[in-house]
Amino acid sequence: MGQAIQTQCKQFDIEALDFEDKPKDLTNISVVIDFSSPKGFSNCVNFCMEQKLPLVSGTTGFSEEHLALISSAKKSIPILIASNMSLGIAQLKNSIEEYLMSTSFRSKCKIIEIHHTKKKDSPSGTALEISRFLTELFKSKLDGMVEIESYRIGNVFGIHRIVFENAEGLITFQHIANSRNIFAKGSLQAARWIQSRESGEYNFADFLNKKL
Repeated sequence: MGQAIQTQCKQFDIEALDFEDKPKDLTNISVVIDFSSPKGFSNCVNFCMEQKLPLVSGTTGFSEEHLALISSAKKSIPILIASNMSLGIAQLKNSIEEYLMSTSFRSKCKIIEIHHTKKKDSPSGTALEISRFLTELFKSKLDGMVEIESYRIGNVFGIHRIVFENAEGLITFQHIANSRNIFAKGSLQAARWIQSRESGEYNFADFLNKKL
């Protein structure tokens, strides 16, 4: 993801610095983008609080300690946390919402997510986010708990398939990421947006609602 973001930055004449490089010239840093690990995320948050810099993070696999750190950070800096920064996932959720609003049947729901073998967290943050989205907004339309199946195969960038089954039949919604560029572009757009936000915690939907 770091390489994908730097490639996108070059296309738009944006200077990108590797967070691990030392020393850093702090005078021209506008925002920090993090796609690392839970440990790397903690380092980024502490750095951003010290330097009063906005933070955009696509890291997943947070513990209660990380959530507490976010709660502390949002008091002094704007911080956007998103498990998936693809416009396609947002459109997928909109399509699912339209379907569930239109049907009177309760449905069994299964989420199938497939990623590359080097992805450490399972289920994916996006699958968990979609599950929360369904449970919080459409619990009355669900027949039982949302089931999640995770697979780690080859170099798959990301496949999320949501299957609903009820008396009407079976309907499937799916998003396939063909490269990391969609996440890189989304993170850069979110980074531009968050620079003008007040201190607080934001998600990708907050950005999209303003953007769209």
